[in-house]
This record gives sequence, C-alpha cells and structure tokens, in this order.
Amino acid sequence: MFFLLRTAFWLTLVLMLIPFGSDETSTAEIKVDPIEAFMAAQATVSDISTFCTRNPQACETGGQALAAIGSRARDGAKIVYEFLDTSLESGSGETQQAAAGDMPLPLAGGTLTPDDMQPAWQAVSEKVSAPETPFGPVPRPNPRSGQRA
Repeated sequence: MFFLLRTAFWLTLVLMLIPFGSDETSTAEIKVDPIEAFMAAQATVSDISTFCTRNPQACETGGQALAAIGSRARDGAKIVYEFLDTSLESGSGETQQAAAGDMPLPLAGGTLTPDDMQPAWQAVSEKVSAPETPFGPVPRPNPRSGQRA
C-alpha cells in the first residue's frame, strides 16, 4: 500500500514538472500558488479520511470489492505458481535424462597426473628472520619562515 502512495506522489511530482504542450495553456498563463496547492491537497486528504463516516454503504461495498479482487489475485497467483512449478519439474526431468548418458564426454578434464598435483614448493624448515635495520638519529625538518615561496 505504501508503495502505491509513494508511486502516486512521484508521478504527481513529475506531472507537475512537465511543461504543457498545447498553445492554449501557454496563452492562459495558468499560475498555481504552492501554498494553495498544499492547502488543497490537505483538504482532499481530510475529505478522504472522513469519507467512510459520511458514506458507510459505499465503504462497505468498496471493502467487499477489494476482498473479491484480492481473492482473484490470490487465485491467479496460485495458478501461475502451479504452472511454473510443473514446468520446472518437467524441465528438471529432461536435465536428469540428459545427464544419464546423452552428453558427450568433455575434451579437457582429468588430464593432471599425480606429479602435476604435487606443489612445486616446500615449506622452509629453518626459521628465516629479516635482517636488522640500523636505527640512527631522526633528522628534524628546518622550521619555515612566515612567508611562503
């Protein structure tokens, strides 16, 4: 539900930003005040929120219609799920049949000998340490004068 509201918001925003294409609207110079547009949107939301208190029969009929649409959507999703499930099962059967013996042997496979599989290097048995580096006094940089070059 939130997705629908978000989509409606962005579509409305895009439609407001698209320039009008007809010449009639450009001559009429339609001006919309953003504050008035916000107030109109707020009034619309408050009107929609009190709709069910004013028209309970319409809300009840709308709820039943939405329940029927939801039921049909659920049934449709079930049909699609069952169709995909049976088509995937039949596809996997063909794959198993092909793996049984119809596939030709690969040309390059299992060509390594046991000597090829042995690593060419061996771990060093004695401990090797890095050579010591001599430390001496660390030179200090000369202080800069107040002016840059």
